[in-house]
Amino acid sequence: MKVTTEQKETCIVDLHIELPPDRFHSEWKEVGGEYRRLANLPGFRKGKAPLAIVEKKYGQDIEQEVTRKLLDAAVREAINEQKLGPVQSPNVRDIKLEGDRSLRFTATIVTRPAITLPEYKGLQVTVEKPAVDEKQVEEFLEGLRGDLADFKTVEGRPLAMGDFAVLDYEGSIEGKLLSETYPDLQPTYTGRKNFWIKLEEERPIPGLAAAMVGMKAGETRDCSVSFPTEFGEEKLRGYKVSYKVTLHEIKERELPPLDDAFAAKLAPGSTLEKIREQIRERLQANGEENFTRAVRADVVKQLLAMVTVDIPSTMVQQESTSILKEIIRENQQRGVSEEELRSHQEELLGAARQSAGDKVKLNFILGEVIGKEGISVSREELAWRITNMAERYQMTPQKLLKELQKHRAIAGIEEEIALGKALDTVVSHARVNGEDPKPIHHNNPSHDEEPHVHGPGCGHDH
Repeated sequence: MKVTTEQKETCIVDLHIELPPDRFHSEWKEVGGEYRRLANLPGFRKGKAPLAIVEKKYGQDIEQEVTRKLLDAAVREAINEQKLGPVQSPNVRDIKLEGDRSLRFTATIVTRPAITLPEYKGLQVTVEKPAVDEKQVEEFLEGLRGDLADFKTVEGRPLAMGDFAVLDYEGSIEGKLLSETYPDLQPTYTGRKNFWIKLEEERPIPGLAAAMVGMKAGETRDCSVSFPTEFGEEKLRGYKVSYKVTLHEIKERELPPLDDAFAAKLAPGSTLEKIREQIRERLQANGEENFTRAVRADVVKQLLAMVTVDIPSTMVQQESTSILKEIIRENQQRGVSEEELRSHQEELLGAARQSAGDKVKLNFILGEVIGKEGISVSREELAWRITNMAERYQMTPQKLLKELQKHRAIAGIEEEIALGKALDTVVSHARVNGEDPKPIHHNNPSHDEEPHVHGPGCGHDH
C-alpha cells in the first residue's frame, strides 16, 4: 500500500492511497467464496454452483463489496501508519478502480487541534443573584387574572387606547396591496379579518392604534402609518403604509376580583394566599434556573476567550448545518412561515456559523478537560440518558437503543455526557460572586439529564 499525505489546512490532511492489484484479487477470492457458499442458483445445490457462474451473476455486487472492504481497511491502516487521531469519520472520494484492479482513492482526515489548556479551576464569575419581591408576585398574579378575564362589548362611546378592537384591516403602499407586493410578509403587517388587537402605542403595528382612536363600531377609516427606519421587518423600514380599517366591535376587559373564588378557579380548593405562595416558589425556581444558566454561560465565555485554536473548517460547516436546521425547526414551531425564513436566510446562516465555531471550539477545550480529569461515562449514566431520550421521543428505551446501535450513535451520546460532565466540573470549581467553589462528584447518573453541548462530530457521521 502506498500512502501520500497532503496537508490541506490546520487539522485537515488528505491521504492519497494506492492499493496494489493483489489486495483486490485476495479480497475478491474471499468475498466471491462467501457468495458461492450462499448462492442458490437453478440447477445447482446451494453452495455447489461453479465460482465462474456465481461471479457472472453477482459480479457487480461482489465488486462493490470488495471495494468497500478494501477502502475501510486501507483507511484504518493509513491512519495508524501516519499516527493520526481522527475526530470525524474520514471522507473518502475520488475512488478509481483501474483495469489491473489496482485501487486509488483519497481520504480526508480531520484531526484534533493542539490545545494548551489554561487553568480552568477557580474562574471568577459575577452574576446577579435572583430575588423575588412582592411586586413580581403581584405582576404574575395580574397575568393570571388576565387569562381568566371576561370581555364585554362597549356601547355608546368611541375606541380608546387600552380597548380591544375586533376589526378587519388591509395595508397598501401607493395604492398597491402589501399582500401582493410582498406575498411572504407576515399577515400581521399585510392585513387580517376579524382580528382582535389591544390598542397600544407600538403593537402590533407602530402608530396604527393611535390612528384608530375615536373610531366607532361599524366605521371604516384610512389610517396612515410610517414605519421606523430601524423597524424589525426590513421590508417595511422607512415606508409609509396606508391601512384601511373597519371596526366591528369595541371590547373592554373585565378582570375577576382577587379573592379565594378566583384562586379556586386556578386550583380547586385553593386560597388566594396559597396561590401567592405557589407563585413565589415558581418565580424563585425560575430565578435559580436562570442564575445557573447565567453562571454556565459566563464560564463558557471565559473558556472560549482563554484559548486560541484553529478549528477545522469542515467541522464548523457541519455544525453550522446542524444548528441552522434546529433554528429553522424552532421558528417553524413558533409559526414563522417558510417565506419569512427565506427572507432572513443570510442572517440565520451568519448566526449559525458563529454559534457553530464557538460550539466546536468549546467541545475541543472540554475534551482536554475530560482527559485531564479522567472523566468517564458509566453504564448507568448512559442508560439514564437513553431512558430520558426515549421519553421525549415517545418510544421504549429498548427500541431507541436498537436504533442508536443501528446508526452507531452510542459513542456520540457517551461523548455528549462526558462533555457535559467536563463543563459541570469547570463550573463547580468557579468562584461565583466571591463564594468558595463547591466541587461536585459525578456519582449520580441523573445529574445530567439533558446534554449541555454536543460532541465534535457527534451523531453526524456515525
